[in-house]
Amino acid sequence: MKRYLTHDYDSKGLRHEACAKDFDGSVIWVSGASGTLGRAVAIHLADEGATVIASGRDPGRLPQHDSIFPVVLDITDAAATVAVAKNIVERFGTIDGLVTSTTIPVFGDFLELDDASWLSVIDTKLLGSLRPIRAVLPHFISRETGRIVVLSGRGGIQPSPQHLPGSSVNAALNLLVQGLGVQYGPMGIRINAVSPGPIQSPRSDAMIAAGNGKVPQTPIPGPGLPSDVADAVAFLLSERSRFITGTNLLVDGGGRRTA
Repeated sequence: MKRYLTHDYDSKGLRHEACAKDFDGSVIWVSGASGTLGRAVAIHLADEGATVIASGRDPGRLPQHDSIFPVVLDITDAAATVAVAKNIVERFGTIDGLVTSTTIPVFGDFLELDDASWLSVIDTKLLGSLRPIRAVLPHFISRETGRIVVLSGRGGIQPSPQHLPGSSVNAALNLLVQGLGVQYGPMGIRINAVSPGPIQSPRSDAMIAAGNGKVPQTPIPGPGLPSDVADAVAFLLSERSRFITGTNLLVDGGGRRTA
């Protein structure tokens, strides 16, 4: 079984560093890499030695890096998503990890959002995360190893009144991760979620504008940075988190203050 980190563990489980980069030799697919968080994750993983396949709808926003291979993909196209997974394996020989980072900015009052608004969020973020997971799992099962990280959001546990479609989908993703973690853990596959809180990005600006115009207050003063999310994703992809699956890691400065 392939390890993500070139570290050795002694009989007491203590880690010994053997290499400066965490992901040397790993092939990782980052979907939604044309967004702020997806871009940050892709670049971080490439800097750490991974070969990164960065897919997204907007070719002009896909990250540039010597170790990043951009792919234009509309994640709402199920057949195209399966094709990308197959092409990665054919070209690079394997897929070691997957990060899903899809989202769509649908904000507004509950009574003003129609079915089309809700369905767009479900198709883009819920099914847009599920499709690449479903595409890579057969390969992971055949290898008896694999790592998946789903970018969810704090709204999944603390819903925003102006962002209920996204919050509802985040809750669904968190539950999906729990279920898949139980189902595929015995096969050597780990699946976790990362839920960012207020992170500096155009999407965060849109959420603030749709609400009361105030930046959410957190115990650790924010907002956080895309690099904070990228660090959390890298941890969950690495062997340092080898005993963690089915969990939701909050990167939210300690949560929104209630007083």
